[in-house]
Amino acid sequence: MTLEPPVDRRKRRTHTAVLDAAQVLFLREGYRGTTIDMLAAEADVAVSSIYANFREGKADVYAALAWRIATLHAAAMSAPIGAASTPRGEVAAVCDRYVAFHRENPLALRILALTDIDVGESELATEAKVRIDAVLGGLVESSATAVRLANCDVEPHALVMVSWATVNGAYSLFQRGIVGESTLAAMLAIARADLLSHVGDDHEA
Repeated sequence: MTLEPPVDRRKRRTHTAVLDAAQVLFLREGYRGTTIDMLAAEADVAVSSIYANFREGKADVYAALAWRIATLHAAAMSAPIGAASTPRGEVAAVCDRYVAFHRENPLALRILALTDIDVGESELATEAKVRIDAVLGGLVESSATAVRLANCDVEPHALVMVSWATVNGAYSLFQRGIVGESTLAAMLAIARADLLSHVGDDHEA
């Protein structure tokens, strides 16, 4: 069993269908509230097919979904450094890509941290944690590089982490129903403005 989709076409279809179902159900019902039977029904596959693809059941499904979301996150943030017209514009673009990813993937905050499972529940979860940590570390490095090239006035890694934490916190409050759309938008705008206040002013972004 691996985190990647199987090579076999039939197994790959099942793998994808189960992860698609899990993304819907884990968001709507929560990990604990989702059963294997619910996953099978949502994915329109047999329970036995789930175990054939995910030996440890729901924990393996969670780990594989977390890895899929991590790869989507990396892809969403993957525009090369220097793609924007100015260093300040690059920092703004990186920030905007981060915000957009979490807006489009509301499960990401929780699942990338493997919040709902003990990684000891499955070998896939242990592997997923290592690989996800590496991906997120790479994203921090590339974002810090963009910040550094824009003549940042504070430690670049710290600024990136503070910016991400602010965005994550805003989305967490929104997902819990503590703030509404307008307040979320205001919080994200403040986070963006604060980030850009620490980089050189080239009148871009």
